[in-house]
Order: sequence, then structure tokens, then C-alpha cells
Amino acid sequence: MTRPRRTRIACLVHGVGGRETGVRRLILEQAAAWSELDPGVEVGLFVRCEAGTEEAWRGEPHVVAVTSSRLGILGRFVARELLSWQLTRWRPDVMYLRHSTVSPSIIALAAAFPTVVGGDLDDLDELRIRSPFRYWYARISRDRLLRRARRIVVVTNEIARHPAIVALHRPVSVLPNSINVAAYPELEAARNPSPRLVFIGSPRLAWAGVDKIARLASHFPSWQFDVVGPGPAELPDAPPNVIVHGQLGRDQYLPIMAAADVAIGPLALHRKGLSEASALKVAEYLACGIPVILGNSETAFPGGAPFLLQLANTEDNVDVSVPEIRDFVEQWRGRRVPRIEISAIDTSVVERERLDLIMSAQVPNPESEMASLSQINR
Repeated sequence: MTRPRRTRIACLVHGVGGRETGVRRLILEQAAAWSELDPGVEVGLFVRCEAGTEEAWRGEPHVVAVTSSRLGILGRFVARELLSWQLTRWRPDVMYLRHSTVSPSIIALAAAFPTVVGGDLDDLDELRIRSPFRYWYARISRDRLLRRARRIVVVTNEIARHPAIVALHRPVSVLPNSINVAAYPELEAARNPSPRLVFIGSPRLAWAGVDKIARLASHFPSWQFDVVGPGPAELPDAPPNVIVHGQLGRDQYLPIMAAADVAIGPLALHRKGLSEASALKVAEYLACGIPVILGNSETAFPGGAPFLLQLANTEDNVDVSVPEIRDFVEQWRGRRVPRIEISAIDTSVVERERLDLIMSAQVPNPESEMASLSQINR
């Protein structure tokens, strides 16, 4: 007896990095979760990665094709078109596209296969400031793509309400970035003689607010601050209680996290005109049980949470919140966040809902689409 063909979900991703990037972890965990949640699903990952990171993707579960190029804009264009051709040959039933630069073949794919587009989709305002031409191209090309999508899934309610998204008149859902909590160690609470705080992020991201960590450290000279990711050039005037580690792999920074009482998330989202986020590193902190100080609301915890200290989303948020920061750190010293309190970001919960949205996109339902216009579904 012939076994029925499983439903094929092609996940198309562009411009991703190598082994230590949070986005790579997220994509692989999503694919694994979808397969585990529904044995009737076959997931295929089609990846255009940064040059030199190919081996971080090849051979991983569910990866069907990997492309990259060192030849600039033209090379990236050719790599994109080749990947689209490989995806077409795989003949998926539905496509999940992580938002990226739009090219003709991607628009053609969205017309050929039922498509769900997911991602941050928060770059238009930034592009408007940085490059009028890139803003113009992104606005025109992205709209052509998104209008073909059966559904758009964004990571924050703020993005869902953005006029550029609302104007598309497409069904929009909001889901935070997820993390496989079970894959992270349950760290014992730190026992430090004085508080120790950790920041982990990527270099040269102004909205992360790394410069504010130096100001925070000057208010608390007896505390230790570990900064992982950014280099010394981003903290030129840091006081001696700030240790700048630079970029480290996960195995290298986990001991630093284990020694921390509290973690620091983004502190300057206002610098790119946003006030809500679903930060991958915040999810990683919480998966390890570390409470977090941050300067914005988190999508997964819309009403806040005892383990999140949300500062005002302003340039002086650190300076005007010294008493609140002191109280929060002292309150959480010697404690960890119970896992039961962070189920809202767990892969098993979030990806079940995302998979349902992807599967439902195979059958267009005009009535349900009209009912969900301008609504935020959780």
C-alpha cells in the first residue's frame, strides 16, 4: 500500500549568519518543532547564508539547499534566484518566507505557492532615514510580495499596527520569537558577594543601547557588568567594573550567564522609533532563568512580568531609574525565573500556533480573511 505524501512546508530564509547566530538557532528549532508537532508534515529549509557560513547549515536536519556568494550585490541576486529554482523543484504545498530583500523570483514563488510571510518587518522607517532609494525599492517590492501572502505573521503588535502593514489589507497575526526552553540548562542561582549583570548582543547595534551600560555601571561601582558581543570600541569610556568580552560562542558565554544575577536586554529601541520587541537574547536569558532589565515591552508578556524590569523607552531611562534598578537587582539576587512562568515563549507553544497558521494557508478562506483584517490574533 502506498503511503500518502506528507504535506511539504518549504521555509525560505535569506541573509542569515553562521553557527553562533540566534536566527540560525531559531530557524532550526522551528523546523524541528513543526516536524515533531505534526508527523504528517515534511519541512524543507532553503537557506541563503552569508559567505563563509555554509558549513554551519549543510547537513543540519531539514536543510534541503544552501547557497551563498562572495560576489557582492550581483552574486547575492544570483544566489537568491538559484535558491528559488531549487525550492520550486521541491514542489512544496505551502511556503513560509522569512522576510528579506525581495527579488522577482520570490514574488513568483508567492504567486505559485500558498505563502505565509513572517519576520520583523520593521525596517521601513529605518530605511527611510538611511537610504531614500532603498526605502523606495523596499516599499514597492515588498508590497507586491506581501499582497500575495495568504497571511503575514509579525513579532510585535506595534508592527501589526504600522500603517504600511494595515494598508496591505492582509490577515495579520502576532507571534513572538520562540525558544526551545528544554534545550537550555536550568542554571542554579548565582551566589555573588555583590551583584553581577550580563549583556549579550551583536556589535554595532545602536538600538541595543550598549553605551548606556557604561552609564549604569558608573552608578553602581561595586557591581560587575559583563558585556558579550560588542567590542571595546563601543565602550571607550567604560568604568573598571565593566568587562568587555567581545564576541564569544555559546559554550564560552554560558558560564558568564551562569554567574549573573540579572541580564540586560535592549535599552534604546527608541533610537529606531519602536517601543516593543521580541528579542532573541531576552528569550535566551529567560530560558536560563535570568531576570531581565530592558527598555521596551516584550510581545510575549504584554502585561509585563515580575522578572522583567521595563524602563521608560527614552534616552535617559537608565539615569532616571537608578532606585528601581537597585531594588529589582536586590530582589532577584539568589533567585531564578521558574520555567513555568515563561511558557509564552516556549517553542512547543508558539510553534504550534505558527504551524496551524501555515497549514491553514493552503486553503484560502475569504470570509475568515476579511474578518481578520486589522485584527491582531494571538
